[in-house]
Amino acid sequence: MRKFVENPLLLHDSPQRTSGLRRWNRATFGHVAKWGTWLLLAGLLAGCSSALQSTGVPLAPAGGCLQAAAAAAPEVLRPAVQGVGRFDLPHLPGRVIVYQEGMRLQSAVQPELERLEARPLQPVGERGWQLYTVRPGAELEAARALLRGGARYVQPEYLYRPSGLAVPPNSPDYPLNQRPIFAQLNLEEAWRQLTPGCARPVVAVADTGFYTERSDLKPNLTPSASWLDLVGDDLAAPQPVQGRVTPGDWAGRNHGTAVAGVIAAVTDRGWGLAGAAYNLAQVLPLKVFDAHGQASTLQIAQAVEYALGATTIGGQTFVNPYPAQVLNLSLALAAPQGQGFRDPYLEAVLEQATQKGLVVVAASGNEGADSIDYPASSPWVIAVGATNMARSRAVWSQGAASNYGQGLAFMAPGSEITTLSGRQEGEYANGFGTSFAAPFISSVVALYLYQQNALGKPQPAAQRLAEVRRCLRSAAQHGPDGWEPQTGYGLVDAAQVVNPANAWCF
Repeated sequence: MRKFVENPLLLHDSPQRTSGLRRWNRATFGHVAKWGTWLLLAGLLAGCSSALQSTGVPLAPAGGCLQAAAAAAPEVLRPAVQGVGRFDLPHLPGRVIVYQEGMRLQSAVQPELERLEARPLQPVGERGWQLYTVRPGAELEAARALLRGGARYVQPEYLYRPSGLAVPPNSPDYPLNQRPIFAQLNLEEAWRQLTPGCARPVVAVADTGFYTERSDLKPNLTPSASWLDLVGDDLAAPQPVQGRVTPGDWAGRNHGTAVAGVIAAVTDRGWGLAGAAYNLAQVLPLKVFDAHGQASTLQIAQAVEYALGATTIGGQTFVNPYPAQVLNLSLALAAPQGQGFRDPYLEAVLEQATQKGLVVVAASGNEGADSIDYPASSPWVIAVGATNMARSRAVWSQGAASNYGQGLAFMAPGSEITTLSGRQEGEYANGFGTSFAAPFISSVVALYLYQQNALGKPQPAAQRLAEVRRCLRSAAQHGPDGWEPQTGYGLVDAAQVVNPANAWCF
């Protein structure tokens, strides 16, 4: 009898919830290679060019192939609102973000700012925003003083959490083969239709740390010079570093590894897992959570900018040599009461990123609420809900279910998702939550961009999000006009997304 080790893997000391994962070792899992899925995977690329079988450095783009999204320019980011932000939502103590757009504060408020220990720390990306330190607990009072002094908008650094469940459902056994999961999106048929000939799209994953040395993941990562840890161990004193995203504590790299594994698990080894993108996309790992499982407004925004090409953190500019076309955000604002709220600073960054060709996909949330978590609720983001094995909206336990309602775009599998563990080589996990649904849609978007450019039919960067949405809606189970609150447009047929005969897509 197969013996499974049940172990919910939690982020180290995290005050927030993270995705429930179950794990087992390679010996237990290894016989999955005997399934026909692996025969399909081994044979799929036999007719492709040898270059496409490579999982190392990306190919140089051919004439009609995918072009990287343009690097973000330091133009002013204007918030869509004025006044003060939501200081009742979870935020980083002792700091506020101020929109001044070059204006000097009036001298009359200086004594009050000194009393509140409000001091400018650094510009935020040279875009009209300034980061201030203030006395912890006095953030709202300082924000009001700054407004009286001439600032146009002041907000806290909102806190974000990985989207997931602390305790997965109690199941006596776990499926070892991925075919029922992949069948929900018709991925096998999609793989059969792919046309060889282009560079692999880059999917940035902004998450916890990553176990980058796994032999069944590293070949499908971008080269290490492109990796970026935007925070280090402590959100209160960020220490960004390029080229390393693997914290020493395995729990701090588990969620990110599991999410990346859904997209990019190496599929051509004759054992182990298949990645939904079937070796035809690369993952760019971006670590935005600290050792306590916390990330703030700035880390998420800087990850968006870096995915495009470059970001400035604390006066230091980090350049990404492998700009992404897709960004996966399996995370959410760290408060259920934040549902329906949008982070104005991050919203402005997302809008500019979309205009420059970055397609952002995010998890809808796991509270079972009739409201989509932010940033998935942003109009510049594709919100993804989770299904169960019966292809219905997933309900894992009381108070833990896939969010639904206005803004939900598509559904993807989010229950019993077999993926990579961040603990050690050869260990696997079962994930539950919209955290694991989002990377399936990120993979489908990557396959669409790959096919689109392989056929020599790329779209202008500014139109990319609209074209992706149009295509995916045409291939969704409810059709392009069939949105409904529980499941949005429904599950997406990936084979229709990459079908050259689909006039909605090509």
